[in-house]
Parts: sequence; C-alpha cells; structure tokens
Amino acid sequence: MQWLGLFFLTISCVVFAGDNLEIEVTSDNAISIDAYPADSDTLLLYLPSGRGLGKGYVATAQQLAFDDVNVWAADLHSSYMIAKYRSSVNRFSVDDLLELIAKAEEKSFKNIFFLSSGRGAQLALKVAYQWQLKNPKSRLLKGHIFHSPHLLEGKPALGSVAQYVNIARHSNLPIYLLLSQFGTKFLRGNEIVNVLKQGGSAVFVHRLTGVSGGFHMRRKKDLSKLDIKARADLANTYQNAMQLMKSTNIPKILTTEKDLNAATKVVLSASILQQYHGKQNMPLTLKTLEGKISDINDYKNQVLLINFWASWCKPCVAEIPSLVRLQAKFKGRDFKIITINIGESKDRILKFAKKVGLSLPVLLDNDGKVTKNWGVYAYPSNFLIDRKGVIRYGYRGALQWDKRSVVDTINSLL
Repeated sequence: MQWLGLFFLTISCVVFAGDNLEIEVTSDNAISIDAYPADSDTLLLYLPSGRGLGKGYVATAQQLAFDDVNVWAADLHSSYMIAKYRSSVNRFSVDDLLELIAKAEEKSFKNIFFLSSGRGAQLALKVAYQWQLKNPKSRLLKGHIFHSPHLLEGKPALGSVAQYVNIARHSNLPIYLLLSQFGTKFLRGNEIVNVLKQGGSAVFVHRLTGVSGGFHMRRKKDLSKLDIKARADLANTYQNAMQLMKSTNIPKILTTEKDLNAATKVVLSASILQQYHGKQNMPLTLKTLEGKISDINDYKNQVLLINFWASWCKPCVAEIPSLVRLQAKFKGRDFKIITINIGESKDRILKFAKKVGLSLPVLLDNDGKVTKNWGVYAYPSNFLIDRKGVIRYGYRGALQWDKRSVVDTINSLL
C-alpha cells in the first residue's frame, strides 16, 4: 500500500480538502470539520495544535478514507475565530468537543481515536478524560496518536526540572507516540512516556530517525526526502497504531480533585539576558568535531557562553551570525563561546557550518545526556558563566548577541 501513499501525496497539491461539515453544538458555536468519509465505524478525530492543522494531513486523510477509516479534521481556529499561536488550544471549549463526540456516536461510529500534535495533545487528553468521567460505561474512545506532544507546564526555567501538566498523569487510554529525531521531544521521549504511564496508559513509541519535527503538517517543498517518505507512510502507520491500541486493555480511569482542565500559562520573557537561578556545577565533557575531548574545566578563569543548538532549529540558525560577531568583538580577551550540538551527525554539522559560516567551537552531545543534565528543554538555550565557574545569566531562545546590553553584561564579568 506504500505506493498509494506516494500517489495521494502527489495529488494532494490538487485536491485540498474533503467534505465540509458544520456541526452545531448547544453553545451556539458551529465546529467546522474537513471530513473524509469511509464505509466503517472507525473515526480518526484530528484536533489542531496551537499552529493549526496544516495542509500536510490531506493526502494521509484521503488514503485513510480509501482504506475505510473515517477522518474528521476539526478546524477549531476557524470555528472559534481564534488566531494561531502556541497556547491558542487553551481557548477551545472542552464541552463543545464532548458534544462533538456525542454527535459522532449518533452517526454510528463505534471506535474513535484522537490525533494531534504539540499542545493539541493536552486538549485531546482533557476531552478524552471528561468523556470517560461523564460516560463511565462507554467504550467509544480507543486511544490517542500524538506527534511530539507538548505536555510541559508553562515554560521551564534553564537548569530546572520541568513539571508536566496534570492531565498528562491521568490518561488511561493507550497512546501511540511519533517522535521525530529533529524535534525537541525526541530527546525527552522516555520522560514523556513515564509521565503518561502514571494514569495507566499503555504507551507505544515510534521514533522517526532522520525526520523533521512537524513533517506531517508542513508544505511539501519544506520537507527532506526522509520527511516525504515518512509522510507517505503515515496512513499505514496510523492504521497499525489503531489496530495495536484496539487490542490493548484499558484500565479504570483515575479520579482526582485537581483541575485537569486548567490552562497552562506561557509567559514571554524580554529579549535580554535573565538572571540565572538553576542548578550549578554540572559536568560538561564532550568530543569536538575533530574527535578531541573538551572539558569545561579547561576554561578556568575565563568567561564562557555555552550555547545549545541544532541545525534544524530556526531560532538557533537565526542567532548564529550575532554569536560569531560577538566572539569577534572579544577577540584576544578571556571570553569564549562554546556551542553544543544536540544529536546530529558530524557530516551534517560540517555541511551546515560551511553553509552558514559557523566558525565557533562545536561540541557533540550525541546522546543528549549533557543537554538533559543541564536542564535544557528548548533550543537554543544559553548559559553565561563567570570566571569562577558560576552560571550568572541565561537565555532560553534566540537573542541578538552583539547588542550593547549583552556586550555590557559580558564586560562586567571580565
């Protein structure tokens, strides 16, 4: 059936959508559904991430319908007239989605699976949990398929241990995780699994080596060959996942007095170096691109900027020119920038460095141990260390590193 995936991927540039359904709910809202009907009682309900549905799902939905799996892609951003941004899923009504599931049941669907990614996974977990509480004898919901789910509580500070949202610890439905190598959740896969298992969920992990995060949503022209192949295989992947979850025992749901529908707060920080309050004295010993061992203790009595990055990370790429300029400003002084690449091959890094003019030292965190030990959950992440080896400042995200405020801060440490 793989040739069918390639066929539908090709024609998706011509056929953009399925049947348009407008499902009225009692709140006077109407939920817009891009529907791909099939002659079966199985429904895959696709809920958006904060970034929306994307267009990459169309070919996959077409093939699933051809293979007798109904697909409903719920365009909640359009339904509620809400702009697309990371935490926008917090504004969608769980009650409306519960009613949507009830209406799907009225249409004789007997097996419903959720599909989502990013923060959309939180929404799917909340809806599933509330349905089970309100319908304890129902066996309608069968499981979740999540691409790189974002289940963190808020925005973890550098050097800290992240907290996960409460709903992630109260899921009992089976969950099939798709983790792309070139995405931030790949490294934290085992951590995510352990959290989801706390509520009784059986969790299955499918690691996609060499595949970019968001490959299932993005435009075809932005995909690598491996991304395109992974997307062409998605219909088969989803069907295998659904068959696996159908045969999985579902334990009794955990009840709690905690507010599992509480929205996570994302606080945006100013584009300036932040005072650091995380753990200190983390070891750092890694190989360079040349195969030599580099240890942070080799840089005693120097001010250091430690930069965690990846070539697939757009903010990381955006800040590289200013990092190079910053190092040039301090040429001949006791200030060094050390970059740590997360999980990419030497050849890939060398090609990238040549393309963008990255001339800074690169250390290789192939297994991600240093990244995890330093409390890094987002890329890029940066730590500014004084002459005594104390981390004084940090910044989570991209920064213009050669601007006056940063230069002045570094000078104050020299």
